[in-house]
Formats: sequence, C-alpha cells, structure tokens
Amino acid sequence: MKRMIAVMICIPMLLLSGCFNAVAVSVVSDMYEAALLEDDELVETYFSEDYLARHPLEELSDELAEDVHNRGGINLLNMKELQERNLQKDISQDLNNVYDEDWRFIVVQTGDNTIKTWVVLRGETQYYIVDGQVMDVKTYNREVLK
Repeated sequence: MKRMIAVMICIPMLLLSGCFNAVAVSVVSDMYEAALLEDDELVETYFSEDYLARHPLEELSDELAEDVHNRGGINLLNMKELQERNLQKDISQDLNNVYDEDWRFIVVQTGDNTIKTWVVLRGETQYYIVDGQVMDVKTYNREVLK
C-alpha cells in the first residue's frame, strides 16, 4: 500500500516536470504570435532591455512575422528546447557562465536551411528572451549540436 501511494505521488510530479520545460517554448511561440499580429508593444515584453538595445523593435518584429509567413504558420516553425546535454560543451559552459545555469535554449526552424536559436531566462515575474542567433542548418549541426 505504501508503495502504491509513493507511485501515485511520483507520477504527477514526473508529468508536471515536463510542463516546466515547455514554458520557454511557449514564450517563444507567443512572441512569434504577437509579431504576426503586429503587436509591437507585446513583442517588446518578451525581450530583455539589453536585447532590445541591440535590435530595434520594429525591425525585430517585422523579421519575426516574416519567419512565420515564410514557414506557413507558427506550428511549422518546429520549435523545441534543447537540453544542455544536447549542446556543444563550449556553448553550454558559456551560457552557464553568463546566465548562472538558469537558461533555456530554444531552437526554431525559420526556413528550409535556416535555424534561429533563442536563449530564454526566467525572471522574477516572467520568462524573457535575452539572446538569439540565426544560422544555417550545417552550422547548427556542426557547431551547436553535440
């Protein structure tokens, strides 16, 4: 009986632990949706101030909406979170040094030969995007994936 209770407690915890990782992917997905709806004010809320200082909001929002149009919809962007164990060691070490191991690495296929990577952090009240890169698939396979 004690075993059954322990199993009943563990199963929901295991199922919920998968949901926590999906939050970062949904942040990126929601950001693309806001760009598609041309809601620049909402797009702005998904990014850190430092990222926005390097990337003008209007250009960024237009580029994000174009990514969705090029793929034919948000669902066709094939977004997924890569775990640290799936990344090249130097990338994960750099991210750990900069973001204290509290980062999520999201990959988005924005074209047939184009990948965008996003680094998402959990802030005090929300998740936000702090970095992003565009690369071709060959570079991604060679330099990002383990």
